[in-house]
Amino acid sequence: MVNAHAWPQSNRMQHLAFLLITLTSSSTLAAEVLVEAEGFSDHGGWVLDPQFLDVMGSPYLLAHGLGKLVNNAVTEVEFPEIGKYRLWVRTKDWVPSHHPGRFRVIVNNLELPATFGNQGQAWIWQDGGTVEVGKKRVKVELKDLTGFDGRCDALFFTADMEFVPPKDPDEKMAAWRRRLLGLPEIPPSAGRFDVVVVGGGIAGCSAALTAARLGLQVAFVQNRSVLGGNASPEVGITVRGQNRSIVSEVASPDRENVTRADKNIHLYLGWHAFRAQMKGGRIESVDAKNTATNKEQRFAAPVFIDCTGTGSVGFLAGAEYRMGREAKSEFNENLAPESADKLHHGNTVVFSTRRAERPTSFPDVPWATAVSMDYADLGGQVTHDHDNEGGLTHFWEYGQRLDPFQDAEEIRDHLFQAIYGTFATAKRMHPEKFANLELERVGHVPAGGESRRLLGDYVLTENDIRSGKVFPDAAALCSGHFCLHYPGDKYDFRLGDWKFVPVPLFTVPLRCLYSKNVENLLMAGKHISVTHVAGSATKMMLNGGQTGVATGATAFLCRKHQSTPRDVDQRHIKELHEILLEQGPYKDSLKPGSATR
Repeated sequence: MVNAHAWPQSNRMQHLAFLLITLTSSSTLAAEVLVEAEGFSDHGGWVLDPQFLDVMGSPYLLAHGLGKLVNNAVTEVEFPEIGKYRLWVRTKDWVPSHHPGRFRVIVNNLELPATFGNQGQAWIWQDGGTVEVGKKRVKVELKDLTGFDGRCDALFFTADMEFVPPKDPDEKMAAWRRRLLGLPEIPPSAGRFDVVVVGGGIAGCSAALTAARLGLQVAFVQNRSVLGGNASPEVGITVRGQNRSIVSEVASPDRENVTRADKNIHLYLGWHAFRAQMKGGRIESVDAKNTATNKEQRFAAPVFIDCTGTGSVGFLAGAEYRMGREAKSEFNENLAPESADKLHHGNTVVFSTRRAERPTSFPDVPWATAVSMDYADLGGQVTHDHDNEGGLTHFWEYGQRLDPFQDAEEIRDHLFQAIYGTFATAKRMHPEKFANLELERVGHVPAGGESRRLLGDYVLTENDIRSGKVFPDAAALCSGHFCLHYPGDKYDFRLGDWKFVPVPLFTVPLRCLYSKNVENLLMAGKHISVTHVAGSATKMMLNGGQTGVATGATAFLCRKHQSTPRDVDQRHIKELHEILLEQGPYKDSLKPGSATR
């Protein structure tokens, strides 16, 4: 087989669709062109959604129009030759009973007859029939038909009418796509850093900024296009917990400017860590993929800090972890259940409504009211009230009994249905009250709830927090409350119970912030070494920021003493305290512009 690339020209290349022409060795030359939807030069009204990449295999474009048609996504594609091609489109019918996410493909201003997003139960390659390509460079568009979350991963044009793309998002599909995209088997090096921080929430920002101000060269890898995690504009959760030191700076909306202002931070927005290289019990490097271009790079360092919120770097490295709830008897926790189970906090979609100047309509959505049923309450749990008659911001949660990784897209989509169905029912049942009401925003990125908790040398418990225990290796000072959520019954997208128990100031020992079996892995945020109950307090974003500061400082001491995080805990804890309390030689080390190295 002979491969030849056909890349768009000029500096627009990174924004145009990636494609590879493959010429077979048979008597008939067959051309193949893979167009990744995330690589379209103009996304139009479609949004880039990379959050389920590990499960379904790729970022994709989402027509998130809240019931209104979105503008076409547009790009240019170069074909090796004119002629007939079979088109395959990888898509998902996200509600198979009604097909709300339908769309079509336009090639060189000709709308193809096939409709996509209306077949199957999962992500599939849908046959789009044949298309005549009359010239080598053509415009390709995605046309939304519903405004309700149609999704397109990729388009594949082939002159081989018998070929069917790989079905499952496994290594076979990954290798096939890598070949078509011309990606090397071993990603090129992004460089060697003093520390690699993965995850750009409040914890990650705090860890990166702390390490940088202590003089370390930091690779800061975030798989979204913005920083802040659950506090970002994409999600919109209010930050809570202990706010002091560097955390105050990154808790503000100006966190990206604060981060970029530090010359020691090398920020990689839109890069998803998907693989770790191990040597013995250590991480040698982590591979990350750009979610818009599919380019891959390898990040190497002596120390890694997992701030993903899901413990994904630890998982890739084989770190030990827990999920679900411990039994009351294991740690004698009053708020724990009698028996251990897999229940966990769910994911949350934030949405808001507003009043338009004139009456607005909303489509019938029987596929959504199948989930929302007769629920029509647009009040309840809110953060602000626009007009006291329905203009509100809401938080709805789901997925407590599902797998937070494998079922993540299903969890998000279930909440979409609940929101659309409730809104439609409210409009129908109260036409005068809600005549002008419209959906202002429905977040397509859910706030992550609870997932893995990576195990360290110590597991923090409810009783540790209730007692305000001060550990000799205390590394983070935290505050807040136990916040335990339980799913509802009839309306499973609304909480059935909520325990909100204030706690005194408490500390988290460093032993909870490094992996017990991956010797150069630190962790900060909600996936540290805690029980389910204790994690309901440490998960507060500002508390996560405090653990981020502690891990950034620990990474500095690992570098300074050529040691592991465990060594810092056992031999250099006094020096760590001097940094965290900004005392002695470290009095000014965490201030803006500082660098002790």
